[in-house]
Amino acid sequence: MSLSPRVLPRTLLWSSLSSILVAQNAIAVGFMINPTSNLTGIANAGSAVYDHSTAAISNNPAAMSLMSQKQIGGNFSLVVPDWSVNEQWDCAAEGNCAKSNVSPIAAIPTIGLIRPMDNDFTWGVGLGAIAGAGMDYGSNFKTRPIITENKLQVLELMNSISWRMDEQWTFGVGVGVLHGSFEQKQDLPSLNGNVGDDLSNAVEFAGLVSDRQCRDIIRPGDRLDCYRTAAEDAGIDPASTVANIDALRSYAGGATGTTVDLEGDDIGAEITLGTTFEFSPGHRLGLAYHYLTDFTFEGSATINGQLLSNETYQKQHTTLTWDMPERLIISGSHRVNNDLNLYWDFERVFFDSFKSTDLRIDGYHTIRIDRNFKDANRYAIGGEYGLNERTTLQLGFSYDESPVDDADRMADIPVDDIFKTAFGTIYQVNEQLDIHGYVSLEFLGDAQIEQLASISGTKIGNSVKMDSDAVLYVFGVSFGYKF
Repeated sequence: MSLSPRVLPRTLLWSSLSSILVAQNAIAVGFMINPTSNLTGIANAGSAVYDHSTAAISNNPAAMSLMSQKQIGGNFSLVVPDWSVNEQWDCAAEGNCAKSNVSPIAAIPTIGLIRPMDNDFTWGVGLGAIAGAGMDYGSNFKTRPIITENKLQVLELMNSISWRMDEQWTFGVGVGVLHGSFEQKQDLPSLNGNVGDDLSNAVEFAGLVSDRQCRDIIRPGDRLDCYRTAAEDAGIDPASTVANIDALRSYAGGATGTTVDLEGDDIGAEITLGTTFEFSPGHRLGLAYHYLTDFTFEGSATINGQLLSNETYQKQHTTLTWDMPERLIISGSHRVNNDLNLYWDFERVFFDSFKSTDLRIDGYHTIRIDRNFKDANRYAIGGEYGLNERTTLQLGFSYDESPVDDADRMADIPVDDIFKTAFGTIYQVNEQLDIHGYVSLEFLGDAQIEQLASISGTKIGNSVKMDSDAVLYVFGVSFGYKF
């Protein structure tokens, strides 16, 4: 049984929507993701002017008016990380080495529909991942008081409309609904309820015990004094710490302490404003501004073990704040001749507002984790060459500045400079259908880390010093169907 052209697109669209997955760990500038599409083959150059992909729904709604036919488009990318950590301590002897690959494989799908309403207005709707981060260091890693494993993911449903004013100018606006979620696991020292009630003190205590190598002290009396001094310096009652000495000794030796599993989600919104201007035939500029609301993830903290409490199991309400940055993108496209088109992008991501994330667990004081991110830029250039009537070749390069300095970077968001090189091929099957395949190599810098954490302005855990060797291999396919 065959499907008619009218039935085929609707079937493809709804089957894709029903089976959509969410990105787990694809990282762009900071944790922002450019929606995967035909643009991925040119390293997302020209994202605010590109007129051959339904990614315009999210990238710049104004570009939808440059497309004269109703069409659907979809994409599926597979991100395969090769991400190892170089511990600058004797992790084998201490029993706290990271996994050989600390980032899992991720799948990133997108789907979109663009439909001209008349000669002036065009409507579009799209679904995809726009932000994500994820690490899994293993349960014994030295950063375990802050993180053993985490995952952030943001899925967006964008509804956009554009208006063609004349042959040169188009304008567009998009309104998106965001669903964000986070999961994080950590392992803290087991301390009873007589010690105190501030989680940040427990994290600091773990960092001091590690820095001072208390567990390596041979004489029992001196080892006990080391624990007592660390407890006092961290603001924990030293006398009560003595009662926990056996648990602390085991924890310092690599045994599991009190595990904390955090999870939560929230609904947010995005507003995108954009325009394109064709100042001469074949030469176009585009501008897009993205405003995203901040998240307050709400969920639960499952605590197994004693965490500044005499209870050995708790499930408490928790909230985590997360500031989403505004973004400004300027793009250009230039037709050199009938076969060659060049594209470029400049993007400013306003991460300056991402100063901290605040974690609140009922029954405990709020932990303010310092981030100190700064505004960062992305630069991209790419080109498409028509090899023949059916085949178009793509090549692109991009560079993303690090939004955080080495001194402020933490293991749960280990972002750094990113250099990408991308290759792609678009094959025009017939007048209606095109298929696109691409490969992108993304080099994520060394992500130097010089601390366990920074909480309320105090850096903790000076013995945690490491960097990483990270490459992401991105493989993807996409399609476009006009009808």
